[in-house]
Amino acid sequence: MKKIRIGHATAYARDRFTHAADLVSRGDIQYICFETMSEVTMSAAKVSNFGKENPRMFDPYLEARIEPILGVCMKKGIKIISNQGWMDPVGAAERVAELARAQNLHCKIAAVYNSMDTLSILLEKNAAFQDISQRINDFPADSVLCAEVYFGADGILQALEHGADVVLTTRIVDSALYLGPLAYEFGWDLDDPQLAAKGSTIGHLMECGCQVSGGTFADPGYKEVEDLGRLGAPIIEVTEDHVYLTKVPGSGGTVCPESLTEQMIYEITDPTCYILPNVVIDFTNIRFRQAEKNVVEITGFQGRPKPEKLKVLVGFKEGYMNEQMVAWNGAGAMARAELCKEVLKTRFEIIGFHPQEFRMDYVGINSVAREVTPGYAQEIVPWEIILRMACKDASKEMCDLLKQEVDALANNGPSFSGKVGTFGANTRVIVGMRSALIDRSDACETIQYVET
Repeated sequence: MKKIRIGHATAYARDRFTHAADLVSRGDIQYICFETMSEVTMSAAKVSNFGKENPRMFDPYLEARIEPILGVCMKKGIKIISNQGWMDPVGAAERVAELARAQNLHCKIAAVYNSMDTLSILLEKNAAFQDISQRINDFPADSVLCAEVYFGADGILQALEHGADVVLTTRIVDSALYLGPLAYEFGWDLDDPQLAAKGSTIGHLMECGCQVSGGTFADPGYKEVEDLGRLGAPIIEVTEDHVYLTKVPGSGGTVCPESLTEQMIYEITDPTCYILPNVVIDFTNIRFRQAEKNVVEITGFQGRPKPEKLKVLVGFKEGYMNEQMVAWNGAGAMARAELCKEVLKTRFEIIGFHPQEFRMDYVGINSVAREVTPGYAQEIVPWEIILRMACKDASKEMCDLLKQEVDALANNGPSFSGKVGTFGANTRVIVGMRSALIDRSDACETIQYVET
């Protein structure tokens, strides 16, 4: 019986680098997947590359992740599937080709990208947003950064059918990294809702990497996870009749029905209607069975036909923010922090610092839950305290004023005022996201191949 094992190396751009080597050396896998995006990734990349003569618009960690494993993957026949192409999959493919040539490797690399100018189409149609009542043309034109269509697994499937060893895509739904190779290996029709739901559910469980094998699951005294420091990357094993989720042999972590359940309900709204480009999934019949230690069998896949439209993310520049922190310790730390707040309030009036949004809070006391923090109204006498301040405004110059006043506390504030490192020291652009729906005809996946 045919058996396919796929390993998941990264869940976002800055995920741990060592999982990939473990998977290709000890995972007995045929595919390795790298998921490297959050919702804001591509828009933030465009902001950070603004004005650069030769901007790199693919994952900056592409070489660091791919180069160490490329040779062994080609030797073992392990195919690499990744969305590390970001806004330049062709450039990413050409860079991987350079890495392959440097190692005298023969491989075929596919770049999957949107060949249509979807942003111009959205502007022409004055597209409506799903999450707010406004339309795209209600925003200043120079604030719109980019429009990213969520594609499904079709491009990956086609690339594999044409012999690709490495597939690098632009924005796709994370689960498509798995649906594509599974459809290729088992000859699935992507228009079959039950098969598309099976592959997409597998992808949804795997897409956050070690989150399903004990990462973010561990909670001492409630949910114990063995050897979290050596957490093992997840592996999905699929046959025609069975689906098992496990992890790298001999690694730390845990794979159990509870960890899978937490991942299944992660980032979904209605569990009966999880909408993806290839299918609409109903998770309510999914069942997890502990087959053996760190091996869970998954059953109960079900889905409905794919939606008529595709989702597109639109990135915006939503002004600027600045964040500053000052610390005190020892007896009287809180009194000095409170004095500092009063000093700053006076200074803000003098210099005209009136941003659109501003907050002051104490890290470790009320910086997360704010006014609803239990016991916040009671007297607090900590031995050390950090005052955090953050502002948001349409004007960069307004936000810069916060930094100037906090810097000046070194010799104008309460005793022993210590600025906390350089965290958030400079004003930065705020990147916001809005979502819209587009006709499938307003986006087109195109594939370009590079061979070595």
